[in-house]
Parts: sequence; structure tokens; C-alpha cells
Amino acid sequence: MPTEVVMPKWGLSMQEGKINLWLKREGEAVQKGEPIAEVETEKITNVVEAPASGTLARLCYPEGSVVAVTKVIAYITAPGETLADVTTNGATETTATKTQAPAVAIPAAQPSPAKAAGGARAMPAARKLAQEHGIDLSTLTGSGPGGAIVKEDVERAIAARAAPALPIQRVQFYSDGYRLDGLLYTPRGLPAGERRPGVVLLVGYTYLKTMVMPEIAKVLNAAGYVALVFDYRGFGDSEGPRGRLMPMEQVADARAALTFLSDQPAVDPNQLAVIGISLGGAHAITVAALDRRVKAAVALEPPGNGARWLQSLRRHWEWSQFLRRLEDDRHQRVRTGVSTAVDPLEIVLPDPESRAFLDQVSAEFPQMKVTVPLASAEALIEYAPEELADQIAPRPLLLIHGDADQLVPLAEAQAIAACAGQSCRLEIVPGMTHFNWVLPGSAGFIRVTDSIVAFMRAVLPVVA
Repeated sequence: MPTEVVMPKWGLSMQEGKINLWLKREGEAVQKGEPIAEVETEKITNVVEAPASGTLARLCYPEGSVVAVTKVIAYITAPGETLADVTTNGATETTATKTQAPAVAIPAAQPSPAKAAGGARAMPAARKLAQEHGIDLSTLTGSGPGGAIVKEDVERAIAARAAPALPIQRVQFYSDGYRLDGLLYTPRGLPAGERRPGVVLLVGYTYLKTMVMPEIAKVLNAAGYVALVFDYRGFGDSEGPRGRLMPMEQVADARAALTFLSDQPAVDPNQLAVIGISLGGAHAITVAALDRRVKAAVALEPPGNGARWLQSLRRHWEWSQFLRRLEDDRHQRVRTGVSTAVDPLEIVLPDPESRAFLDQVSAEFPQMKVTVPLASAEALIEYAPEELADQIAPRPLLLIHGDADQLVPLAEAQAIAACAGQSCRLEIVPGMTHFNWVLPGSAGFIRVTDSIVAFMRAVLPVVA
């Protein structure tokens, strides 16, 4: 029977999702795990992946449709299967019919497929063509006898490479041996061979790539930029020890993301930028200071000095108690090799408004819940991006911070700006707290993203 693609249920209270974009069209071949649609809810934007390989035989809803969870949104057929339409109560359903696949005659003189690199079985003509065009056979799915890769498979791969990039792609790359998971957003309809400035988007403290950043990526796409958002090691869909949060390791992940982005055919490797939120904003500053490939940086509500930041969230006696706790954990790590795992909000103490927001998100999306080692707190205390900020000059740096932010005080951005010098501009947004602007389409979100786009157009203009 055909495989049903259903509207996923990502959050506990999620009742429906909006199909923003179909990434594949009816009649196109799909591979298991390949993104076929982008779906948006109130708090998360993610891709729906094909649950099986085959042909995307039917899209049940047009783009822009709001569909209840678990409802079938598409069908995938295997070779030899077809779909027949049946209308019930005004809704289109499908029934499948199975057709007999024609027998394939293999000439006796046909050479047997040889093993290619990575274990793929490929016909000699396919291997030769792949070598001529630099195609990695291990990335192809064979359509020949016994799953062998034939010449036509390689020709399709060559054609796909020359075709315009998909607007959203699920991607993987490596940092220190860990496979990181990302989403690559490319302006829709970008002609093959055209290169645009690329932006790496850096999420904040324990956040996942599917929250807030995809909406910013789409705003950047509309302005002509390619954008990459990803999960740091140990978080979301990326590999690595769960919840391990070390600032400089996340900076290394960001630099690996820059390298991956620079290799994309739609990206100009000489026109790269980084944009980060909160702790991700601190990382954007550090990455820009250390990596000259970065031509511009934007930091939203960034802490500039980890010790000052974490201390500002506590009363004096709480700070002293916290430091004693970290000292005890340091001795424990030496004795046992293990750091005490804690709730992330035991390290970054949120104000009431921020806690309410974070509690709501974690209750809605249990996949966000992690514990982090107390060793992460010690690493955050030693993290001081402001001390590197002057190394960004003369490259431009934009800081955006709300004057009502109680989680990362405005004084943090002001200290960074003082260190960064004249190439830095600090934009203070009245009434903006740490989270009251992040809802896509809200006045605060539009205010922030308009500032980002204006800055990007001024310092890294898109040349079509």
C-alpha cells in the first residue's frame, strides 16, 4: 500500500500545522528522510521528511493550508503502485491499486556491477561518468538490477547539481567528529550558478534550530541571502554528549558551519556573516573576532562577560553560594570524572517573565528538556566575548538589545559596544524584553528583522 505522510505532532498541545511550502512536487522521486514540506506552528517551524522512498504521488493540501495533526497530507507510492481518487463528503481520499511491474531483461553480456567507494554497487559506465563529474557514488540510490547504480542515476545527479537549489534542505556536517544537523534556507527560484552572501544563524542557551531562527532565515531569504541554522553538538538532532554546553565548543561548531556554508554552490564564500541570539549572539561576536572569513556580525541581546552576566542574576549571597557549589563540583570531577547534571535554569536564573516563557516552551516541547553539567557554568563564567570584540574592527558589528531585558541586561551590550569601537553600532529597542519580540509576525519581530535586513543590505549587499 502507498505510504501515508501525516501532519506531525511536534508539541504536546499542537493541534494543527500550516503547510508553508512543498519542497517536492507531485510525481517527483523522494528518498526516505528527504524533506518534502515545511510546516509552521505557533512556536516551531520544521520540515516534514519522507517516511519512505518512492514517488510523491499525491499532495493532499495546497501551500498555506492549516491541517489537523495526524491527517494525511501526502502519499508516496512504491514502484508499480498507483493512486485512484475517491471523493467522500467533499474531501479527497485515495485508494491504491497495485500494477504488475514489467520484467526486466538483462542481457547475458551485461557486466556485473562492481563495488564503488563506500560500498555502493555501480555499473562501469556509471563509475566512469561519476568520476568525470566528481559525483560521490555513495550518495546515490541505484535503480538498476539488485539496487546497482546505473548511468541514468548518475545523469540525474548531474542534472540535480545544475538545477536551482531547493528553498529548504536538511543538511549535515561535522565538527570535531560530531555530525551536526542543520536546515539550509536558499532564496526561492535562485538560478543555478548564482551566488549570494551566506549567513550562519546561532541559537541561544539550550535552544534548538527549529525555534525562532527559521523565521529569521526566511526573512533573510526574502532579502536575497542564503541562511544556515543548526543544532550545536549535544542538542537537538546533532550528535554529541547530551546537554554538554561549552561556549568554545559551540564556537567551533559555528566555524564548522561557516565552512560548510561557504562550500554551498549558491553561496559566495567571500561574503559570509553570522547572526546570533542571546548566548548565540555572544558566539557571533567570538566567531567574528577569531575568523576573518566573517565580513559582518549581528548579536541580539548578547552577554559580553559570563561572570558578570551570571552574577547579575543573583543576590550577593546567592552568588557566593553558587561559586562554592562550582568549586565542589570541580573537586568531584577530578575524583570521579563526572560533573553534576542540573536544570539549565539553575545556571542562568531567569526573571519571572522569562521563566514563564521558558516553562511554557519546555512544557509544550519536551524534546527541549535537557540537563547540563555544572562544568558548563564554570565555562560560561570564564567566557568573555567582549574582550575579543575589538578584533572585529574594521568589519561591522550590529548589537540589538532591549532596554527592558531582565535576563541579559542592557549593560552587557553597552560593555561590548565600548570594547568594540567605532565599527560597532548599538541599537536599543524601547520596551523589548528577552522574549517578547520572538513571535513571528509580531511588531517586535518585524522591528528586529527590519533592522537586521537594513544592516545586511548596507554591509553585504546582494548583487543579483
